[in-house]
Amino acid sequence: MVIKLARSLKFEGNSLILFSNTFFQLAGKLVSMSITMLVTLLIARLYGRSSYGYFNLMQSIPALFFIISDFGFNAIAAKRLTNNWDDAPKLFWNILVLRLVISGFLILFTIFVINFYFPYPADLKFGIYLSLLLIVTHSLYASGNLIFQLKLKYSYSAIGNILGSLLILITTLLLISQNAPIIWINFTYVLGGIFTFIVSLHFLKKLGVSHNSGFKLDARLWKELTLLSAPIGLTFIFSQVHFRADSILLSRLSLPDIGYDNVETVAIYGLAYKIFEVCLVIPTFFMNAAYPMFLSKLQISRNVFIKFFSKTILLLTASGFAITILGYYFAPFMIKVLGGESFNDSVHVLRVLFVGIIVFFISAPFSWFIVNLGKQKVLPFVYLTAAVFNILGNIYLIPRYSFMASAYLTWVSEFIIFVLLILISIHLWRSSDDKTN
Repeated sequence: MVIKLARSLKFEGNSLILFSNTFFQLAGKLVSMSITMLVTLLIARLYGRSSYGYFNLMQSIPALFFIISDFGFNAIAAKRLTNNWDDAPKLFWNILVLRLVISGFLILFTIFVINFYFPYPADLKFGIYLSLLLIVTHSLYASGNLIFQLKLKYSYSAIGNILGSLLILITTLLLISQNAPIIWINFTYVLGGIFTFIVSLHFLKKLGVSHNSGFKLDARLWKELTLLSAPIGLTFIFSQVHFRADSILLSRLSLPDIGYDNVETVAIYGLAYKIFEVCLVIPTFFMNAAYPMFLSKLQISRNVFIKFFSKTILLLTASGFAITILGYYFAPFMIKVLGGESFNDSVHVLRVLFVGIIVFFISAPFSWFIVNLGKQKVLPFVYLTAAVFNILGNIYLIPRYSFMASAYLTWVSEFIIFVLLILISIHLWRSSDDKTN
C-alpha cells in the first residue's frame, strides 16, 4: 500500500535520492536495532526481569542526554553549508569538539545527580556511570552524520552503524558465554559506538574532511553556533525529557500493588518501549533525508515547497497507519519472542503505544517545516509544554496505574505537540505569505 502510494505521489527529481538515503538509514538502523533486540531477548530470557530492568535504566539515563549533546548543530550547519561547502571541514571539527565539551559537562552533571539524589544500588550506579560514555559516542556519530547528510551519503553512515553493531553482538555473546554481569554487556554499546566513529572517519576523509582540512578551533564560531542552535537544542532537550522521563519516574515513584517492584516495572515498560522505538526511526530518518530537499525546494518557490511538503505528510500518514495496524496485531507475538511469559503485561503497554504511533509519524515534518521558515524559536515552548504535561501526568498517575499510565501519556503528550505544531505552522505560513504579497 505504502509503496503504491509513494509511486502515485510522483516525487520528482531528487525523489530517488530521498528514498535511497532513507533506505540506507533504515538499513543501518534495522541491523543495529535487530542486534539490540537480540541482546534484549538474551538478557530478558537468560538474566530475568530484574536484570533487564537494570539494563534498561543503564540505557535510558544516558539516552536522556543524547539529543542534548547534539543541540541542533547539524540543522544550523546544514543551512550554512547549502551554498558554501568550502566551510565544511572547519564546521565539522569545531562542532565535533564543541559536542565533546558539552558531553563532558553532561557526564559530570549526571554523575553528581545520580550519586547524591538517586538511591540506586552501587552496582547499578557503576553501570550507569560506564553507560554515560554513550553520550560521547553519540556526539561522534552525530558529527559524522552532518557531512553524510549534506553529501547525501547515508550509505557511509549505514556501513559504520552496521559494523559497530556487529562488534556489539560479538562482544555481547562472548560476555554472556562467560556469565558476565549485566553491567559489562551494557558497556559493549560504548565499544560499538567508538568503532562506528572510526569507520566514519575513513569515509569522511573520502569526502574531503580530515584532520588536515580545517582543524582549527574558532571561539567565535562556537558562540555563533550555540546561539543559533539554542532554540533547536532546547527543543531537543524538552523532546528527550518527554520521551525518557517515564522510565526514570517508574524507577523512583511509589507503585500500586500489582505484583511488580520498581525495577521489574521498568523492565515491563522498557521491553514494550524498545519495540516502539524501532518504529519511530522511520519518520526520523525520512526527515533527515528530506531536510536538505526542503531547503532546496523553498529556494525554488513557495508552491514547489508546499507541494513537496504535502506529499511528505501523506506518505508518512500512510506509513504510520500501516505500522499501527501491524504493530497492534503482532504485539503478543513480539513480546512472546523477546521476553517470554514473564513479560506478558508488556503486550498491553505495546498495544497502547502502537495506537498512538501514527501521531508521531504525522507530526515529524512540522518541526522541520517551522525550522525552514526560520522560526525555530517557537519550538522549545511546544516541547516544553508536552514535557511538563508528561512529567506531571506521570507523577500523578504512576502511583495509581503504574506503567499503563506512562504508555497512554507518551502518545497523548505527542498529540499535544502535534496540535500545537499544526496551529503554529498554519499561522507562520500565512504570515510569511502576507509579507511576500
